[in-house]
Amino acid sequence: MAKVLNNIKDAKDLMNLSLFTGALLIQNGAESYRAEDTIERICKSVSNISNVSAYALPSAIFISMEFEGETLNNFRKITISDTNLYKIDCVNSFSREFVSRDLSIKEGYERLFEIDAAEENPKKIYFSGGIASSFFTILFGGDLKDFLASFLIGILIPIVLEKLSYFKLSFFINNIICAFITSVLAIICVHFGFGSNIDNIIIGVIMLLVPGVAITNSVRDIMSGEFITGAITMIKAFFIALAIAFGVGVGLKIMRFIIWQHSHNFFYQPLLPMALPFILSFQKKLGLLHQP
Repeated sequence: MAKVLNNIKDAKDLMNLSLFTGALLIQNGAESYRAEDTIERICKSVSNISNVSAYALPSAIFISMEFEGETLNNFRKITISDTNLYKIDCVNSFSREFVSRDLSIKEGYERLFEIDAAEENPKKIYFSGGIASSFFTILFGGDLKDFLASFLIGILIPIVLEKLSYFKLSFFINNIICAFITSVLAIICVHFGFGSNIDNIIIGVIMLLVPGVAITNSVRDIMSGEFITGAITMIKAFFIALAIAFGVGVGLKIMRFIIWQHSHNFFYQPLLPMALPFILSFQKKLGLLHQP
């Protein structure tokens, strides 16, 4: 039996509930067409609501619907946090349950608040980062030393991302910092014998930062006809890749310069006492030294 709303206040509450549901999907990495379909299904589950139309962008959701002849419009701004497939699955399950069962709007809000507040065990995230990085390194030709170095750095990167989230920096800056740290630690590991190949370690670890979900979503949005949303997501993925490249490049340049300087000085310091008599003799011949 279809649900029926009694007044316009309930209709507005349902509209806000559907917007909240769509926002949770988008901000956790779902495709825009999935959010639009979910919003429309929730609103159409009520018999006296018609002409529901939703339009989702990576930064906002717009909705329009009719309740007993009166048109209602609203929008919600979205702040994208991170990809969380578990929350996407929970929201999908909630939307199906809300449509098929007689859940009230209040109960719907309570369920969504629980999903939004749910947090994964951070230790699992850290360990998963290490496992993923190390096996990517093996996949790209790394040896056991590279495996262990990537594992340790891969554990550190999610910790850094978590700490950076407190500062509310842009995704571009966050990726630059993480890529920079990755390249610096990779060079340090190889320099002190804890790794064999800098490239394999860096490639394995930065796979944690590569915007694979964003690229996939942009392609799926474009193929489903959401050209604007797909283009926006693709541009964001491009800038994430650019930030990774910039961070790695700066880290490599700085560390190689530091190591070169260190090895250069270390190489020349023992030679300086032996070369000093020749330098003084040369200067004396040129008359550069004061003769008493």
